[in-house]
Amino acid sequence: MTALLWLGLTACLVLVLMLLAGLGMTLWAYRAATHPHHGVFDAPRLGDALPREPVSLTSRDGTRLAAWFIPGTRRQAVLLLHGYTACKDDMLSHAAFLHEAGYSLFLLDLRACGESAGSVVTLGGHERDDVRAALGYLQSRQDIDADGLGVLGLSLGAALALLAACDSPAVRAVVAESAFRSVRSAIRQNFRRFTHLPSFPWAELTTRLAEWRQHVSARLVAPELEVGKLRRCAVLLIHAADDRVISIRDSEAIFARAGGPKAFWRIPSAPHALAYNCLREEYAARVVAFFDRWLAGGETDDTERAGS
Repeated sequence: MTALLWLGLTACLVLVLMLLAGLGMTLWAYRAATHPHHGVFDAPRLGDALPREPVSLTSRDGTRLAAWFIPGTRRQAVLLLHGYTACKDDMLSHAAFLHEAGYSLFLLDLRACGESAGSVVTLGGHERDDVRAALGYLQSRQDIDADGLGVLGLSLGAALALLAACDSPAVRAVVAESAFRSVRSAIRQNFRRFTHLPSFPWAELTTRLAEWRQHVSARLVAPELEVGKLRRCAVLLIHAADDRVISIRDSEAIFARAGGPKAFWRIPSAPHALAYNCLREEYAARVVAFFDRWLAGGETDDTERAGS
């Protein structure tokens, strides 16, 4: 009897230690995912000489956001959204060719990135409100066409660009490069890369912890579930077939569900969210032509499809 008692106590102790270890690993993974190292996004820097007006915004929860407004010769404006671990500086190269085409531009630092306040990256949960604040600012300017805005985003910024179109009818054209279908998909695909832990079961546990700690739902960051409501906004999806961070299958899923005009540029090979670095002339020509058609031209075709 005594031996059985000790065996039971030992088993209980081992179970408690395993639970504590699991909790510790989940907390560590949450910290790693929401406090990433910045400045590792290897984007080219070609627009440092652009004239920039510093802008300060406030998100819905009071977080101070930093941004740049770059005036153009057109009334149409494009909001540029950076990816995870990046900041608005990394969007200057895209800003350069869009500014050359005459567009006014707005480059935003999402919360906890660049010069914006905040200490936690919520992977789109609260950043969605940051983007709403940026759109509100652009609509408030008298020199901007408030009903014909464009958004270009990379990776996390691409997902937010698609969600921005779902939130605001003022967004008439979106270019989304390397977008994920949902934040859960992005976490599953990259959990080991950022935390060095296996995806199962820690990715889902970390997601649940983040939802609880940040008071957000992962379902609010799932472009695949919302793009079907789009009717007037044109969408151009860009994705490399060999993207090792976010699978091209995510963009394919978004494309399949998107309503309204849409196009898909499948690139044979490019690093994640760095297609412009590989195909600068073609990339700039395609993106400018897309915005010219749907912002300046104001076409209303129901569907546009492009496979390459």
